[in-house]
Amino acid sequence: MAGFLKRLPRLSSLLMFEAAARCRSFTIAARELNVTQAAVSQQVRALERELGLVLFNRLHRGLELTREGARLHRAVMISFERVAETTAELRAAKRTTRLEIGATYAVATFWLVPRLPRFRALHPEIDVHVVASDRGFDAIADRVDVGIAYGLGQWPGFRATLIREGEVFPVCSPEYLRRRPRLTRVEQLPHESLLSMEDDRPGLMDWTAWFAEQDIKGYDARHNLKINSHPLLMQAACEGQGIALGWAMLTDDLLEKRKLVRPLDATVRTSRGFYLVTSDKNSSEEAQAFSGWVLNQLEMGSETDGARPIARLREKL
Repeated sequence: MAGFLKRLPRLSSLLMFEAAARCRSFTIAARELNVTQAAVSQQVRALERELGLVLFNRLHRGLELTREGARLHRAVMISFERVAETTAELRAAKRTTRLEIGATYAVATFWLVPRLPRFRALHPEIDVHVVASDRGFDAIADRVDVGIAYGLGQWPGFRATLIREGEVFPVCSPEYLRRRPRLTRVEQLPHESLLSMEDDRPGLMDWTAWFAEQDIKGYDARHNLKINSHPLLMQAACEGQGIALGWAMLTDDLLEKRKLVRPLDATVRTSRGFYLVTSDKNSSEEAQAFSGWVLNQLEMGSETDGARPIARLREKL
């Protein structure tokens, strides 16, 4: 810093010089800076004496920069502009509020991310960060402020509100159905090309558990196509590679767009569900805005997708 002080002219002189050079007038520069015309003239003369240069040709009707004055003005203008831009960025960063939103990859892929532009359009001031994990919400709970989680509704340090009950049912592409004999009974499913989700997290239903709920015994999963990612599993189903187990909420958009269909009406309800979770440590306006927005999105689709009435959920937030 000491080196700059020795090499740079006084900042007040540079400010008045820049204004005078831009306005081509001591009088107009003084009016802009809210000082007297004499003050501007004196500061510019002091700068000229310090530099040993003539910066202006004083004309009858104004000022004209000398070649040296024009060179200095360009340098000062560029430097001041960079300082102004950086200051504006820092002020904007201070105003911007950060919100960490947690979700599994499945929730983020099939529900959150497709709808997120709507939230960002409503709240451009919020710096949104999506934190996703393929190991469940527990793996990222310590890093987020709010999110959507699947489980029993108990996460230490979070308030949880049930937004969708757990429902699991077979899904496949329309093309797959057209290639196969008509399905009318769940007993036919073990003989179809089934797609299995390989995941050891508790509470995630596989075909074995689903068939057990349907009282179907002797099911053999050895010949199933097994995938350890729910988004990839749904992609395989959409491409007609077989029948997978779909989850309410995660398959809503795929079913609505007819990328997937339900070959049978059979459904298994689970003890777990999808919850809107908010950190006890963060009850900020941003977290509340996201929570309200999620409920609005669910309310918009509740008439067609079987979601719980949202009005009752709002009372719990």
